[in-house]
Amino acid sequence: MARRLLLCVLVWCSAAARGVPVEKWVETSQSDFGKGQAKGVSILTLGQLALAPDLKPLVPDAAPHIWALAVDAKGAVYAATGTQAKLLRLTGAKVETVFTSPVKTDIEVLAVAVGADGAVYASAAPSGTLYRIAPDGKAEALYKGEEPYIWSLAVAPDGTVYAATGPNGKLLKITPKGKATAILSAGSRHLLSLLLAPDGSVYAGSDKDGLLYHVSPKGEARLAYDAEEADIRAMTLDSKGRLYFATAGTAHAAAGPTTPTPAGPPTTSRTFTIGGHGASPDAGDGSDGSGTPSPRPMPTSPSSGTSRPSGGNAIYRLMPDGDVVKVAGITGAAFYSLLWHKDRLYAGTGNDGRLYCIEGNQIARLANLDESQITAFAVAQGRVLLATANSGRVYELAADHAATGTLISQVHDSQTHSRWGVVNWDARVPPGASVTIATRSGNAATPDDTWSPWSAELSRAEGDHIPSPSARFIQYRATLKANRAGQSPVLEEVVVSYAQSNRRPVVAQVQIQKPPKPRRPVPMPTMGGVGMPVSLPSPLPGSPGGKKRPESPRGPFADTVRISWQASDSNKDELVYAVYFRGEDETTWKKLQDRLQATFCDWDTHAVPDGPFRIRVVASDSPTNPTDQAQEGERVTEVFLVDNTPPVVTDLAARVAKDRTLTVTAKCSDAGSGLDEGEYSIDGGDWMSIVPVDRIFDGQAEALDFKVPALAKGEHTLVVRAKDQAENTGAAKCVLTIE
Repeated sequence: MARRLLLCVLVWCSAAARGVPVEKWVETSQSDFGKGQAKGVSILTLGQLALAPDLKPLVPDAAPHIWALAVDAKGAVYAATGTQAKLLRLTGAKVETVFTSPVKTDIEVLAVAVGADGAVYASAAPSGTLYRIAPDGKAEALYKGEEPYIWSLAVAPDGTVYAATGPNGKLLKITPKGKATAILSAGSRHLLSLLLAPDGSVYAGSDKDGLLYHVSPKGEARLAYDAEEADIRAMTLDSKGRLYFATAGTAHAAAGPTTPTPAGPPTTSRTFTIGGHGASPDAGDGSDGSGTPSPRPMPTSPSSGTSRPSGGNAIYRLMPDGDVVKVAGITGAAFYSLLWHKDRLYAGTGNDGRLYCIEGNQIARLANLDESQITAFAVAQGRVLLATANSGRVYELAADHAATGTLISQVHDSQTHSRWGVVNWDARVPPGASVTIATRSGNAATPDDTWSPWSAELSRAEGDHIPSPSARFIQYRATLKANRAGQSPVLEEVVVSYAQSNRRPVVAQVQIQKPPKPRRPVPMPTMGGVGMPVSLPSPLPGSPGGKKRPESPRGPFADTVRISWQASDSNKDELVYAVYFRGEDETTWKKLQDRLQATFCDWDTHAVPDGPFRIRVVASDSPTNPTDQAQEGERVTEVFLVDNTPPVVTDLAARVAKDRTLTVTAKCSDAGSGLDEGEYSIDGGDWMSIVPVDRIFDGQAEALDFKVPALAKGEHTLVVRAKDQAENTGAAKCVLTIE
């Protein structure tokens, strides 16, 4: 640890001396590692990688799909397969076909179950025939009804068979003599799963709407739960008799509670979300468009064996009092199988072939399989078995770890061409075990032939230089190896350091505006003879005499203007700014300010003559880069007008009428931006708006001719002022006496 800290300090000091900021890509959580491709490693709850339990293949490539498993009292395992409608038996290392549907149109054996007498029951599709294979191997059709699909089977100790069927949603109770009775009719939907509880009650799960049904030992049927997702495909009981069930469809809007609210206190639960990758639209109801689910355990058509559900799916627990809690969630994938074994809940998913284990409040991704779906679990003589589809295999989940495993990380985007520094990692490594890291890089977002090959394995956890060439994207591969005693290393964190190539700053916008006016202190009304000054907002220019003219980026501007800008640097470098101005008839930029850290400055335009100008703002990342590597970015404004010359009021004259009213005439002119407003005042009173003879102030010269109401006898002062578009003001006065 000390060596790693020293190395990190040296890297930082070296980078600081060069002025190049060092970025770090850190992966340390279950979510981080879960975005990669794991093979032979488990991703644990606390964000750790460890070697996965060894998966020993028992049936390699026996069929395209294996849909269900069952185990007899002697430990023989039966596997329902497609696409040749065969039933396989596994005894030790021996794999044999014990039954093939005699119906030529059958392509799948969808379900299998074993009775107490050793008889095996298998359902073939799409004929919908239920077969009984006696212990001596003789097969006979026990039942053939109208339903083409028998999706799940369970056998009671007395030989009664329960069958979940579709597409008409019938839960059948079939006697040993083949007489069938529908104990539940769920309408136009498939019943995809069922479970026979020790007390004789039966649970069944539907495709549409994700409905969970319960049939009591007395034959009383009710709806136990309406899940937010479709396709309840898997069920299992824990050691306390609590039912777990899982969905494999697309989330839909809940229709509201369909069961009574439990009388007891609500159950406390914790929900975990399992991140999936990618999503594609799907039918969402387990159908192929004709109302019949595909034999494949996915809510899509038979030809789309690698698509992913677009919504979320979940595992639920049904409590004895009827309350239901959500114990795990998944996005972009589906739960196809469940098993409770030794206080652990195992879950298999598709179409990503992932094996999860939930123990208490901890959830771990135990393994990633090459096959698309984990369709079934079984326990044979204490061994946990799992079946897969696309391709069809049976695995034994061994107690010992795999000898080796890898995690290929997600692709990291450094946003620009970058130089790689060191990669270091934290791991607990037993003697004789190992953790190594390899890297590769490229400039395509998805690794392809243009990427570099994987580097040699790096073994110094405290930090090894990354040998991959400079590029924009990088990936690492962690390889874990057990020691001879089978002990697994545990990887907890991977840190990749890099420095981006210096990129030019960007000045996104430059604005020219009037600076905000300071608030003026005004006295408040006195209280007890004490006055307290406060700040109140200054009145807007032009009010109350008229509407304020909206500012244009082209001006005109007078007096002091505020130049403000927005700038950014993709390297997150510290920036300084220089501001220049130039007359439109000039060729050289003149500097106003330099080495500014603020993103604005004020400019007193009285220092330049009236006329058109431009402003140029230059951003530099020189504070954090050597002189020869610093970059600059700039932006130049459009032309704007500076006008500090006020209008002129001339030829002011006032004629007094008999009724003591005034007729006033004058001329106004402006050499710059043009006239905008006129007003007059008598004896320093309120300013009153006036209009020119042509009724519009819009030129550089206007004639005035207006009336003033009657005045009192005596001397009066008349002031007429004109304002141009830059708010410069010029005035003239005359003194007159009213007789």
